[in-house]
Amino acid sequence: MNLLEKLRESLKKCLRVPEGQVAPVAIIWTDATGEWLALAPRLLAEIPEFFVYGDYQPETRTGPAIWLKCIVDRMLPEAPPNGTTPILYLPNVSRQTLRAAVDCPPQLAPLIELQYRGRVWHQSNGRDWTVPAFLTSAEGMSLDVAQDKRTEEALGRALTLLADADLKGFAGRRLDADDFDRLSVADPIRDLLQWLNSPELFEQSQAARWEAFRNRCRAEFHIDPNDGPEPAVRGIAEARHEFDSVWHRFCDTPSAYPGVTKLLRSPASLAIDASRNPAINASYEAELKKAIQALGSLEHKAASQKVFALEEEHKDRRQWVWARTEQSPWAMSLEPLVTLSKLSQLPIGGASVDAAATAYASGGYRCDEAALDALSRFRETTPESVIMKKAVRALYEPWLDSSARHFQGLVQKAGKITSAPIVGDRDVCVLFVDGLRFDVGAGLAAELEQRGYIIKQGFRLSTLPTVTATAKPAIMKVAGEFLGESSEDFAPTLGVKTASAPVLRAAMAQTGVEILAGSEKLFPSGTERGGWAEFGQIDHYGHEHPDDLARRVKTEIFNVADRVVQLLDAGWKQVRIVTDHGWLLMPDALPKVDLPAFLAETKWSRCAVVKGEAAVPSYPWQWNSEVRIASPPGVACFRSGEKYTHGGVSLQECVVPDILVTAGGKVTSASIVSIDWRGMRCKIKVESNDSSVVVDLRTNWKQPASSIVATTKKIGGSGEVNLVVVDDQHEGAAAMVVLLDTSGSILDQKTTSVGEKA
Repeated sequence: MNLLEKLRESLKKCLRVPEGQVAPVAIIWTDATGEWLALAPRLLAEIPEFFVYGDYQPETRTGPAIWLKCIVDRMLPEAPPNGTTPILYLPNVSRQTLRAAVDCPPQLAPLIELQYRGRVWHQSNGRDWTVPAFLTSAEGMSLDVAQDKRTEEALGRALTLLADADLKGFAGRRLDADDFDRLSVADPIRDLLQWLNSPELFEQSQAARWEAFRNRCRAEFHIDPNDGPEPAVRGIAEARHEFDSVWHRFCDTPSAYPGVTKLLRSPASLAIDASRNPAINASYEAELKKAIQALGSLEHKAASQKVFALEEEHKDRRQWVWARTEQSPWAMSLEPLVTLSKLSQLPIGGASVDAAATAYASGGYRCDEAALDALSRFRETTPESVIMKKAVRALYEPWLDSSARHFQGLVQKAGKITSAPIVGDRDVCVLFVDGLRFDVGAGLAAELEQRGYIIKQGFRLSTLPTVTATAKPAIMKVAGEFLGESSEDFAPTLGVKTASAPVLRAAMAQTGVEILAGSEKLFPSGTERGGWAEFGQIDHYGHEHPDDLARRVKTEIFNVADRVVQLLDAGWKQVRIVTDHGWLLMPDALPKVDLPAFLAETKWSRCAVVKGEAAVPSYPWQWNSEVRIASPPGVACFRSGEKYTHGGVSLQECVVPDILVTAGGKVTSASIVSIDWRGMRCKIKVESNDSSVVVDLRTNWKQPASSIVATTKKIGGSGEVNLVVVDDQHEGAAAMVVLLDTSGSILDQKTTSVGEKA
């Protein structure tokens, strides 16, 4: 246990009261000599209910006595929530001062009565807790510390380092000044960055080491901190060789030093290397944003050429440190626009329906993938999202429309499209995912492959029209025959009942298919027809929130992959992922064409039942060839304002994934349940079917060399590990908890912040 953990434990014990007594309203922490003051910044950062007596600075939870009393009485917005007891730290105030009510200084008077409603944190002998007393007392750390002046001074210098140091190695021997000085030997690069990040706080917390810090800076960096941060900032910005190590350390964890970023943006930073000045990067970002905004008014060819030119100008900035701190969103967003520009040069061709579908499934879908990626870069409610939508439309719509028109011509020649229904197989569970478009299915296949499963990916053709009511009945072989007597809702009948989802499931069950309800993980009973399960919200979310669908897709991929893993873990040997139809997504709505009302009995956005001769292409209905289904040309709609829709004839709507997932041998599955920080120690709880799963903490989840812990650990039978970040330069930095199997493949990852409170 480290000093900080023991302090929190001791303060918690201070709250305990016998049954029947009222709990204290506050904990009073008096510190006559101010020797605990160096720990105040850490305590403020880690304990929300910690408050400090001092000048009025509510943003740092510091204020005079009357302000602290108002905090205790919940009269201010800064007060902690009910049920949480405030801790009032009083530097340079002794307990005796508060108890001497008559002689107590007026500025402390509001706190006198809190001694009786609250609880004073002190030793059992009634004295204030000093640092040496807490380290040596059985109520504290129970360490053997020398009682000489030199050790006391060394202890003061090392106090902030003791906060996180594991003191188990100190047990059983006497600790003297040399022991504590070894702890307080500073890392000059880290210290310089911490000073630049927050000069005043650093100088306050490291007052005892200030002269030593100055000496190291003069020797190693040829600057004197007494001259202020500007010389160091210039040295970093101008890429002087003595500051190379400082710059590289900053680049490792830039989010840990926001103050350094601010200084590098200042006029004092006249960077020779433009990549070292965030202000230059921001200027480039503004120019790029304006250029991308102009794409929306250009023809496809001109827009593509402009994107290629912008890429040459800005691609290097994706490697600058500012991209990792989310200060280069447009440089990062340019990447999928470049992919979209390249892939949209030629529409999908092919001499037959099968040839076109094969071309699309073999790589043409990546154009849709790039469009979704670009649209996902900004939240839908932001001005940046509006700019990106117009740029995507300029690059994407011409390719999408031309590809659709060519495919429609092929389908008209063929007269009809469909795929044979699936006949269930023993120990295979068919997982139906509504609206799993081919590109999203490819992303799902990649995710499952990343998790170690064997993937066989193919495609099927949906039916016409590409709506659930028509297409879902065509997926699975059922008992009975579908009839298209009424086309009002594009749904066939099965016997005398409309082929709704419950009717379809009942008909499948009659053939021996096991039907899994909801998230059920029914173990296969050995039926020859396998199982059927349904999962996913892609189509529902698309209709309800089209502007946010691009961002939602990744979440849906992870959710469906988790469901597949559940089924395989339950004993199914294979999971076959299928869907009913795909969809079109176009920012600011797809174009509209008119279909006279007198020509249609039923009209949806991308399909209509034709009464007579329609002026738009028409196709036979899947369940009754006498019924003609009109579909607008290209990617147009019969209704205005449609951003997300399906029902028509396009590769995106008609070519759907068919993915077979096999567990092979034993496949390790693991997921992160919780991450809990205590200082620089991270406790991770994992759910897994394999005790040999390894847990690591990395700044880059793909790179083992970016690990920031002393050693990785296996979860063992408990499913819990504790990892320690040994270098406090990483405090506050973004990191990834990573789970790995014995081959080093990543099973799960989750973002955290080093030292973050739960």
